[in-house]
Amino acid sequence: MIDYENGTLNAYRTTARAAEYKRYHTKGWTWGRLVTCIEQRAIARELGRYQWSASDQLLDIPCGTGIMGRILHRFPFKIVASDISPEMMAMARAEYPPDRLLACVQADITNTPFPRGSFACVVALGFLHRVPIPIKRAALREIAALSNRLVIVSCSVDTPLQRLKHVLLRRLKRGHIAAPCPMPFKDILSECLSHGLRLNRAFMVIPMLSSHAVFILEKVDLHD
Repeated sequence: MIDYENGTLNAYRTTARAAEYKRYHTKGWTWGRLVTCIEQRAIARELGRYQWSASDQLLDIPCGTGIMGRILHRFPFKIVASDISPEMMAMARAEYPPDRLLACVQADITNTPFPRGSFACVVALGFLHRVPIPIKRAALREIAALSNRLVIVSCSVDTPLQRLKHVLLRRLKRGHIAAPCPMPFKDILSECLSHGLRLNRAFMVIPMLSSHAVFILEKVDLHD
């Protein structure tokens, strides 16, 4: 049984847990840091394929501790960072370009206060594989509604190889915890497409070794 309330929704609402999360993904010789670094470089390349202006707004949700912020210094976006955890956002603020960070807003990704279609780009990393399907769908519905151009999401992919990998890791490493709610690649894509998005590109962050996949999606123009 997936404990969404304690495992994700309320899991990062302490300074200690937020600091632990940031440390794992940004410091030391950790697998999380390696995957994050490669993922961030790939997303920066994808953002670089598009023309952006200073009037464009990007929403980073859930922003966590601002890991995405470091690559946004390269682009002219105005930025809104949002997370359900104030403790995570407190650590995130310093990561974004200070002259272009409009706000840090506490919000649930499934029900935000932002105007529909107000962001040229919405980025949601490290979230979908942590929540059950109803929450995935609600989050994707909200993300798609907020974007007017581009959506970037990540999710852990469920495959027989990845399941075997996690069985072995649990035997070799005490306390190893796999993503609680991965999905087959085609099912993740199907969910994205069902919310008015079309696939531009998708890729595995580290093929075979990591389960993380990134989906670059564009908002469907209903007038096409």
